[in-house]
Amino acid sequence: MAGRSTFELDARGYLGVREQLALLSLPPQMRRRLLNNVSKRVRSMSRKRVRDQQNLDGSPFEARKGAGKGKKKMEAGLAKLMQVTRVSPDEAVLGWKNALTSWVAAQQHNGVSERRTSAQMKRWNKVPDGLAATEKQAKRLRRLGFKVRQEGKKSLTRPSVAWIQEHVNYAKAGLLIRILDDEKAEGSGAQSWEITLPKRQFIGVSTERDTGLLLNQVLQQILNSPR
Repeated sequence: MAGRSTFELDARGYLGVREQLALLSLPPQMRRRLLNNVSKRVRSMSRKRVRDQQNLDGSPFEARKGAGKGKKKMEAGLAKLMQVTRVSPDEAVLGWKNALTSWVAAQQHNGVSERRTSAQMKRWNKVPDGLAATEKQAKRLRRLGFKVRQEGKKSLTRPSVAWIQEHVNYAKAGLLIRILDDEKAEGSGAQSWEITLPKRQFIGVSTERDTGLLLNQVLQQILNSPR
């Protein structure tokens, strides 16, 4: 089923009696292989939705304010980082290992409307290697007037590109760029922003029936393959 920012799969809930018996006859490592393969196919389907800018039901993503090619990069980055985070003979989870990335994905998938303050924007944790903002993002944030209160300094300052890459997550940098870009026309110096993101439901499978069909297709391939 589709979770808040994950796709959670338990094959027992989607197969008919005959297929269920066939599944139970498989050794644990083969059941694990089944769930891993299905989850990876769902990942491919989810990534394709991002490329096509389509929701689970086939409808197009709602256009962003000031939409353009650059606006697609956040979902593309999230889709690239999606992976099978847990798999066992009984269940599998497709999502993100990094909690912050998973949170950003949930905001994109479910939509959000909330107010963020400048004080909140200043509280960052060091970003793990491989998930930091890109140099291009960091430079864009500087151009948009992104400021923080750095250690040892009394007033807000514009951080360096290196500081941004060390302290700002790739996905969250994309969100910040959108916020600052959208608010720039409304005047600088704002102390809070209303963040409104429409739903972009790209994670998972469109219906339970489609999940069952996909499971059965991969199950038959495993049953008919040499062991």
